Amino acid sequence: MTEAYKTKNRNIKQRRRSNKHKHKRGKKYCISLTVLFVFYIALFVLLNTFGEKRTFSETENRVLQSKPSFSIEKLFEGRFIKKYEDYKVDQFFNRDFWIDVKIKTDKLLLKKESNGVYLGKDDYLLEKFNKPNKENVSKNLDAINTFAKKYKNVKQYMLISPTSVNILSSHLPAAAPVENQQEYLDEYSKKLDSNISFVDTYTTMLEHKEEDIFYRSDHHWTSLGAFYSYQKLADVMDFTAKDSDDYDIELVSNSFEGALASKSGYNTKQKDKVNVYIPKNEDDQVIVNYEEEQKKTATLYDSKKLEEKDKYQVFLGGNHPIVKIDTSSTSGKTLLIFKDSYANCFVPFLTSHFSKIILVDPRYYYEDIDELMKNENVDEVLYLYNANTFFSDTTLAPVLNNE
Repeated sequence: MTEAYKTKNRNIKQRRRSNKHKHKRGKKYCISLTVLFVFYIALFVLLNTFGEKRTFSETENRVLQSKPSFSIEKLFEGRFIKKYEDYKVDQFFNRDFWIDVKIKTDKLLLKKESNGVYLGKDDYLLEKFNKPNKENVSKNLDAINTFAKKYKNVKQYMLISPTSVNILSSHLPAAAPVENQQEYLDEYSKKLDSNISFVDTYTTMLEHKEEDIFYRSDHHWTSLGAFYSYQKLADVMDFTAKDSDDYDIELVSNSFEGALASKSGYNTKQKDKVNVYIPKNEDDQVIVNYEEEQKKTATLYDSKKLEEKDKYQVFLGGNHPIVKIDTSSTSGKTLLIFKDSYANCFVPFLTSHFSKIILVDPRYYYEDIDELMKNENVDEVLYLYNANTFFSDTTLAPVLNNE
């Protein structure tokens, strides 16, 4: 056996031993990574399960979903599963950190859109409008029409307000892809039962687009925007609307930074102003009953909320499952409103026209709606939403169907 052959054979054995060691090291490395990965997954599960639960997100400027109470009835209704999914997402461990990472990344990339919010002209933040979920809208319209047929002697109305991205589309950054809300509103309004009158406020809002009808940093309309829509509603509901001269317009905050600023990370140069409309007629009084909270008050405004970040909550203290408002109106009529948060600053304009106003927010309401209709002798029903909420809503149909 030649020396060259022996050397070659030794080299082959050495490579085999080396490969064998490398294989063992690689195997150990993979096992270590797997164990580490499983550990982190287990850690996140534990933190998400036993970590502190929050009720409000400063970053998103909104109330977070709390853990829904379980019952067999709620499970079969379907709403429990949806609310539980929202609860797990909202209470994900260190949620604000991950949102902040996303926002800062978008800003570093000089994007004009962050987290579904456009950085528009004239210091406006505009919430993106996505194409409606046809299944959700179809279920809602079917439920609304069925409800209208069931209560055919009750006058019913629908006001779905376009949002700022539609009315102030000229403020959008160049080439921003935007679905036309009005086309969908026109389409769906034609599918309503004949007992439901659709209140089209698009032209009204467009006529006043140069005024402060939307907040710059928030997705809500202002009290002024709500006032113009109230006057349009009065034409359809056939009552005489009040003029702006009938109110004392009071500035309650000039430092409002709304949900869109929190959601996107963009800062507006000037803070938003929050105004409230106080009737000059001293006989226009109310008693507001927050049933779930077992609280009564003689005002539609919660001034303590002005000390918090979300100052829009000054209107009715934010959202509640059900609120009952007794007024000094002699109309003798009861109005039931199915609503989102757009209704909160709208309701003050209705108190002189109805003896009782009942607000139901389907996102938080679980009770029997037929019992409510019967016990309260409801005369009229109003669906009051903004387009973004209505087109993505999954809670209205189950409430109307008593599911």
